[in-house]
Amino acid sequence: MLNRVLGLLCLVFLLSAGSLRADSFSSLNNKGNRLYKEGKYDQAMRLYRDAQIEKPESPQLFFNIGNVMHQQENYEEALQQYYEALDTEAPLFQANSYYNMGNTFYRSGKFVEAIQAYEKCLEINPDDEDAKFNLELVRKKMKEAMDQEQKRQEQQKDQKQQQQQQEQQQQNQEQQKEEQEQKQQQAEQKPEEQEEQQKKPQPQKKEGMTKEDAERILDAIKDDEKELQKKQKRLKEAGGGGGGKDW
Repeated sequence: MLNRVLGLLCLVFLLSAGSLRADSFSSLNNKGNRLYKEGKYDQAMRLYRDAQIEKPESPQLFFNIGNVMHQQENYEEALQQYYEALDTEAPLFQANSYYNMGNTFYRSGKFVEAIQAYEKCLEINPDDEDAKFNLELVRKKMKEAMDQEQKRQEQQKDQKQQQQQQEQQQQNQEQQKEEQEQKQQQAEQKPEEQEEQQKKPQPQKKEGMTKEDAERILDAIKDDEKELQKKQKRLKEAGGGGGGKDW
């Protein structure tokens, strides 16, 4: 997915070949392209910037500066430069700008945007074999990424379910252990409780007496008490008169 480097196109601003300013611009741009191909990106950038003083709105310089930014992995700035390069009436120039944008989007991990850029390139230049190849490659990469993401999510789901099962199993084991300990404690305490219960005095049952019998006995006791009181009263009265006989 190498970015394309453009030499000077036959645009209107290049027609004045006798102009000193045009020659200066052309020379700086071509020298910058040679340095770019040699991998001397910083030196190439300086020449492109110098040429930009001559023609600050040159789409070609935006394009070439975007290439340097791409190689320096400054993808956001590279994309901005390619957008500026689209401001031209030359269809093939636009197609190449979209192609390099597709490469930059791909390097940024933005597969959807890369596909859209390649498709734009092919709309302008349907015969661009490199764009066709890259388009299919990115589609394949995106599908692989989606499959991996789906697999990762499924693995996370399985791991979560396994963790929940393990936690539930651990809870069940702890509950069973607690129940066993409670049963064991109850079993150990039962003989002691029985022994303690045996030591306590047991209430004796009253046999042969009902409630009615008890009431009759109480009534009889009350009657005896009344009769006794009457007898005591009579004896007292008799003794108090002083006329009793001697026996």
